[in-house]
Amino acid sequence: MTKGKICLLVLGIIILLLVILTSFHCAPLSKCPWERDLSSLTPKKVTLTFVGAWDEEDDWGKIITDFRAYEIANRNLDVTVKYEQLDKYNYQDILLDRQLNKKSPNIYMIFNSWLTKYQQRVVEMPASYMTLDEFEQNFPEVAKDDLVIEDKIYSLPMYVDTLALYYNKSILYNEGLVNPPETWSDFANYVEKLTKIGEGGKFERMGATIGGSDLVNRSQDILMLMVMQNNVNTEDSKNPVSFRTYEAQRAVKFYTDFANPLNRVYTWDYDDRTYSIDAFTQGRAAMSINYSYEIENIDAKTQGGLKYAVAPVPQQYPNQKINYASYWSPVVAKDADCTKEAGVTESCSDLSWDFISFAAQADNARSYIESTGRPAANLTLVEEQSEEVGSKLAPFASQVLTAASWENPSNEKNDETLLDMIDSIITTDETEKQDIIKAMNNTVSIIKELY
Repeated sequence: MTKGKICLLVLGIIILLLVILTSFHCAPLSKCPWERDLSSLTPKKVTLTFVGAWDEEDDWGKIITDFRAYEIANRNLDVTVKYEQLDKYNYQDILLDRQLNKKSPNIYMIFNSWLTKYQQRVVEMPASYMTLDEFEQNFPEVAKDDLVIEDKIYSLPMYVDTLALYYNKSILYNEGLVNPPETWSDFANYVEKLTKIGEGGKFERMGATIGGSDLVNRSQDILMLMVMQNNVNTEDSKNPVSFRTYEAQRAVKFYTDFANPLNRVYTWDYDDRTYSIDAFTQGRAAMSINYSYEIENIDAKTQGGLKYAVAPVPQQYPNQKINYASYWSPVVAKDADCTKEAGVTESCSDLSWDFISFAAQADNARSYIESTGRPAANLTLVEEQSEEVGSKLAPFASQVLTAASWENPSNEKNDETLLDMIDSIITTDETEKQDIIKAMNNTVSIIKELY
């Protein structure tokens, strides 16, 4: 047989084999020779658990879905993250109970002042995910203060809320006040002008919902904001919430004067049991100070019928702005088991950090921010929100860069102590400086050192 005929014969055999394999879907072979073993490509399943107090399941829905697709494509792991919203009023008790019973969630949200309390129960972020320099480039300074200990990162925040000024545009315009107050001095003058007292000493209109204790929503935070702003230039400036300075005493007096009938800025009747948010939504108060979540609450209560706007909170020193931060952030539990198929070599904590790192990226965090209506923590999104003309969220976003907080692991107990201090000052028959100092010293003795 000639060489040419041999080549034609071989070619014919090859063509015949290809036809047979194609026609019979590679039968009688178990798989086509040129295909990879598909069984080895089936993603192995992993389930992580995640709990929070305030977020709803839908807030994390898109991130969870996108993360699952990302892990399948990049690591061939089918990772399901199951989010559960716990009872917000018993959150820490439920969390502790699960941890004691070896049922700790893999990821859980903590309040921004809790890290020192939870540090021994959580896992720091592996250095391979992000350097400290990268953290500082992506998140505001307050996040480093709250979530980094000894250069170790323990959380990546999704948002940072701050106190801002809500004001009734109709009331201010009617009084010839076009712009909201920018300093506390201006705020006091506005309150004096806007407050209307009728017969019997009852308020027809409050200038602002401020000066009281439990019925002024987050009154303790407003007070601490004032203390922090006043302490910025003191010898104790490294301890911005110290009550031992004259400036702190001045801040406490300034706050409680709004509930002092003898003061020109008297605008809050301690005996009138109206809640501050109701007073504002009903048009009985011209201004109110609160967090961004009140936007949804106010709109729901008024059905969009209240003509109001939001402005940055007043400052003591406009060139040295300080805003009060309040937010929750996810951490990874130490020694928490997760459900995973045999053959998955990645640890539960590493997979949990995969999720947090993924969620905190600007493109992914955007869906969370849109769902929750909160001011972002990622600086790329902060800039976007700050520049959004006409948005009620823009003032909150603009304050993120100057936000500050304090080490307050026992925040619920300290909240009660601060409220008691306010009560003790505004319910006393005298308003002398010595009474304020005494009340403040009692507070310090209970809280020890406020930082």
